[in-house]
Amino acid sequence: MRVFYSISLLWIFAAAFSGLTSTQGTIYIRNLAHTDPEIKKMRAEVTDNLRAVADGSRPEIKWRRYRLTGKDTFFKVMARTVLDHDTISSVNRLASLWDLNAGAEWLLPNVRGIAVYGDRAKVAKKFNRDASEILPIPGHENFYFVTGLHFDETEKEYFNLKTFIHPVEGRITSGFGVRKDPFTEKHKFHKGIDIACSIGTRVVASAEGTVVFAGTKKGYGKTVILEHRNGYRTLYGHLSKIQVKNGDKVKQGARIALSGMTGRSTGPHLHFEVRRRGQPERPNFHLARL
Repeated sequence: MRVFYSISLLWIFAAAFSGLTSTQGTIYIRNLAHTDPEIKKMRAEVTDNLRAVADGSRPEIKWRRYRLTGKDTFFKVMARTVLDHDTISSVNRLASLWDLNAGAEWLLPNVRGIAVYGDRAKVAKKFNRDASEILPIPGHENFYFVTGLHFDETEKEYFNLKTFIHPVEGRITSGFGVRKDPFTEKHKFHKGIDIACSIGTRVVASAEGTVVFAGTKKGYGKTVILEHRNGYRTLYGHLSKIQVKNGDKVKQGARIALSGMTGRSTGPHLHFEVRRRGQPERPNFHLARL
């Protein structure tokens, strides 16, 4: 949901809005029943805060957590909390409407907005906000919440329709988000996914695009970066052999490289990233595989 989300100014309710505060203590929602006390409170707070943001007031942001069950859907959570599509998906870094796992814990604010990844001062400058309005999201580093913003149509298309295919045959061994670094053993944000595969496995373009980098990058080893429409780029790292050059136009599914373990790698795999305007997003694959 990573990335600076490209936001249409038409969606901004209050660009000069200031003075927000964030309550760090997290409240737990036990179930999504209409009669649940926390659901009742949350619905009332979100509704009140919609008016407050529109009026330029200063709502206090409270965070709640909810653990998904096997019967939950994205739309059910959205309807019961009266949060919108953009808030839930960006805060929880969801790849699509179907990115739900029973037992996963979602973080839910009591005001609508979007989450963005990056430097706090740069986020404030990008959205013409005071730094005090760029609120840290509990449990994350360099991940902030900004009220009154929405996805543009491109982000909605990406989230709803799915754009990319799997770049290589293999098993995902390390997902997107915070993880323990295999070298330092410290928790660090993993900007892509790792797909285990034998050295020499064909790597294909996840979407149609243009080669903007084909060479060696620190940490990534042999790397290919493709530029796609609407500000997207994909990165393919730890390759054994690059089979394209800068400026090449490639179709979705076209072979661009062979997998390997060059660079900072613990074993044979492909490191794959999706970025939008320089910021990482959780890869959102089309259901069709190679």
